[in-house]
Amino acid sequence: MVKKNNILKSVLFLIIIFIISGLLLTLSSCSSSLAEVNGYKITQKEVDSYTASLKTTNPEIFEAENKDKLKIIERQIIDYIIVNKLMEKYGAENNISVLEKEIDIEFKVIRDRYGSEADFQKYLTSNNINEDFLRVWLKDQILGSKIFESITENIAVTDKEVQKYYDENKETIFKTPEQIEVSHILVKFGENDTARKTKEEALEKIKTAQEKIENGDSFENIANRYSEDENTNTNGGALGYFPKGNLVAEFEDAAYKLNIGEISDIVETDYGFHIIKVTDKKPESIVPFAEVKDQIKEYLLKELKSEKWKEFILDLKDKSEITYSDAFNPDADTTTTGADSQESGTTESGQENESPVEEQLITPST
Repeated sequence: MVKKNNILKSVLFLIIIFIISGLLLTLSSCSSSLAEVNGYKITQKEVDSYTASLKTTNPEIFEAENKDKLKIIERQIIDYIIVNKLMEKYGAENNISVLEKEIDIEFKVIRDRYGSEADFQKYLTSNNINEDFLRVWLKDQILGSKIFESITENIAVTDKEVQKYYDENKETIFKTPEQIEVSHILVKFGENDTARKTKEEALEKIKTAQEKIENGDSFENIANRYSEDENTNTNGGALGYFPKGNLVAEFEDAAYKLNIGEISDIVETDYGFHIIKVTDKKPESIVPFAEVKDQIKEYLLKELKSEKWKEFILDLKDKSEITYSDAFNPDADTTTTGADSQESGTTESGQENESPVEEQLITPST
């Protein structure tokens, strides 16, 4: 009896040790620092809160064959958190803050998209987040937007710069190639599809359609009656405008030989037999400056602001105390850290935006 009690005590002692050891390991895992920015420790637990949402919205990047990418993903999350902490510090030093009512307004915008509370909670669950996480995320976005506006508000693009960009790119970006507008009648064939006709039956049907057009029926009427293209057999067979290289070779070769209003002979492609009609042609042209001036100005302004933001983030990082654990040290293995991507681009919400992971962090699916 004494031996049995001793054995039970020993087993109980071991169980307690295992429980305590497991608890200590768990606590250690939660509190271990993956990186540190100006004294703030980024833990595995914090990173996991982001990866949990990513696993819901992008499960494919966490599949077994993509495990090598996990470190890259975690590094991108770490750098995303670092930028947020730099924003907090900069905001505090420059009297830029976010009011609770501002968060409330943006929170309500998202909340109201879903109508009922049940649907809203379903949205949170589907993204693997809770209301607190969403409010923190909104605060980060609002603060980032305010700081972005404050450092880019004086950036402007002159009309001379817009004209220069147009002149340098009008032969490439702003050139529209020759296009033709085509309609067709299609009769399908295929040995492996019981719903399709044999080649002989299809040829007989397309010839009947051709004869009716030659005898005076309108192409559009025959297309509506005979064509098996479900996308066009209610609108006279109209396919729209196409530049060279956008159509099946046999179809395109026949179409580009036609003048406006002309109808082709029967043309065979992998889709079946066609009769083609060209209804319009647009010659190669250059888009007038007046039509794209505003678009160019908007593009150049966005580029200048993005470059300014990139320089701003790099400057903040240079002035900050940032350290990484060995596993995420950017100097140790640049092939797995994704360090370069963290300093390459931004959004106007005030967050860096280069990788699909960062895009998901910045904009949860709604």
